[in-house]
Amino acid sequence: MKHQYLLELGGENTELGKIEALELLLTENYEPELTLDENSIIIISVSNIIESKVIRRLGMTKRISKIFHEDEKTQVEDVVRRMPMIDIEQKTFAIRQICNKRISEKKIAKVLGEKIPEHNKTDLNHPEIKILYFTGKKTIISIWDSKKETFYKKCLKYHIKNRPFFSPIGIHPRIARSMINLANCSENDTVIDPFCGTGGMLIEASDMKINSIGIDILGKMVEYSKGNLNYFKLKSKVIQGDINDIINHKFKAIVTDPPYGISTTTKGEGVDKLMKRSMEVFSKNMNKGERLVVALSKPELIKNKNYKEIYRFQWYIHKSLTRNIIVLEKN
Repeated sequence: MKHQYLLELGGENTELGKIEALELLLTENYEPELTLDENSIIIISVSNIIESKVIRRLGMTKRISKIFHEDEKTQVEDVVRRMPMIDIEQKTFAIRQICNKRISEKKIAKVLGEKIPEHNKTDLNHPEIKILYFTGKKTIISIWDSKKETFYKKCLKYHIKNRPFFSPIGIHPRIARSMINLANCSENDTVIDPFCGTGGMLIEASDMKINSIGIDILGKMVEYSKGNLNYFKLKSKVIQGDINDIINHKFKAIVTDPPYGISTTTKGEGVDKLMKRSMEVFSKNMNKGERLVVALSKPELIKNKNYKEIYRFQWYIHKSLTRNIIVLEKN
């Protein structure tokens, strides 16, 4: 039996949000299929009900709700007339409209409320369930459960401004989380970040119960990573060393935000030379089909015949800097 979910994506990069969700669900064996794509609103069909711990991993999805009813009609009265009663057990609820506010939410609540048993109480501030009404190419009625939240808002507690040790060029938690989800890793798999800096990737991996190893050539950064992890009560293995040290560790994927810019310390090696050497080291220590997910301002630095590019997303930082999130797979 197929189950359908409506995902409301964050506005930062909807393409990245869409692919993150599809790749995560594929990794966790849900056999996802994209059945509707309306930019920030998508529908994904899956083979099983999605577990809360999987929903919690999503970094670029604001909200995910299970579809209760689909209809080609757009008039709320017609839609409601054709749909069955909504069973939400004894839970409190609120009715909300998604995106295109073509009709008043008050009218939707009044008409749609007829399909909710009288014993269910409304709670407009903190409902256990939200009945969501969306009209686009079709009308969708979906049900959001407060116990099945994504990490879109919650991951902001790991934002660089909330860390005791930070770098102004640290990658945003939502992006770090999505990058790990693009690496095809499940709980208890291991990702390695050979340029761990202040530990942004390690924080997100640990929060998702994915094992992580961080390496940095600078002792200061190793201490910063450890300090941030300890502050959030998260665990990761962090060591000082060169990228060659990945040979001493077992891992399933590499997820990293390498150094860049004239202010970056690379022990005098230079970013261009460092990245060329890194790709050679990575290639020798990764198996066929394993993924390298990297954030770069100069994508040409990671050209390597031993990898094929799966995805590329652009992340605008400011007028003089755009980062490319690139997903590579070992040939």
